[in-house]
Amino acid sequence: MSSSRRIPFAAHGAIEFPLGLALMAAPFLLGADPAGTVISVALGVLIAGVALTSVGGPRASTLPLSAHESYDQALALGGVGGAAALAVVGQSAVAVAVLVCSLALLVLSAATRYSGR
Repeated sequence: MSSSRRIPFAAHGAIEFPLGLALMAAPFLLGADPAGTVISVALGVLIAGVALTSVGGPRASTLPLSAHESYDQALALGGVGGAAALAVVGQSAVAVAVLVCSLALLVLSAATRYSGR
């Protein structure tokens, strides 16, 4: 792994969990239609759920570190697709929230050291 990855895995979940919570709250704060609510809340629940697997650090994780990294990247890319779908159906405010959270997750994933040390 690259030495440019500076965020330890133990801090990763502490950053990732509020990101999922923010995504779950976004459609209610922005007054989204049902489509925006379903996509945003579902993605937020998945992100928060993956974040909870990192509680206790890499040694206590219930998920292999490589799987956690793959899930983070898949959720981020899925969120970008969900944001595009929301933009197409006219949910631009929620689409922006989903896109920002997805890109933040992608950056977090790229900056995290997925290792046990």
